Amino acid sequence: MGFKDKTNRLSKLRSWFTVIFSSLLSLVLLLELLRFLIISKELFKTTHSPDNNYKIEFYLTNGGATTSFGVIGKLDGPLWFEKTIYNDYRMDHANVEWINNHTVSINNHILDLKKGETYSD
Repeated sequence: MGFKDKTNRLSKLRSWFTVIFSSLLSLVLLLELLRFLIISKELFKTTHSPDNNYKIEFYLTNGGATTSFGVIGKLDGPLWFEKTIYNDYRMDHANVEWINNHTVSINNHILDLKKGETYSD
């Protein structure tokens, strides 16, 4: 029935809420699709902690002719979840050294993964 249903205020509010909410969701989907198509992301390095409890994947990002390269480090989590722990702009490599089972040095930035530390430039 949509906007034709004018029996009470709740039906009008529900109609407007549905239109606004679905429009916002469509906009978010469109922006994510554009980001996916424009910004390329390429896996170039994978590293594991000494005890194999942590796995970090490093991606080289390229936004096109007007932006510089960047490095993103993603920590694998449970199921299909990932956490971005390292994000550095104007960088095209990742020097990774594990200090211990849960502390890693990435391009001289020390992150304690047990505490949930991250780095973003």
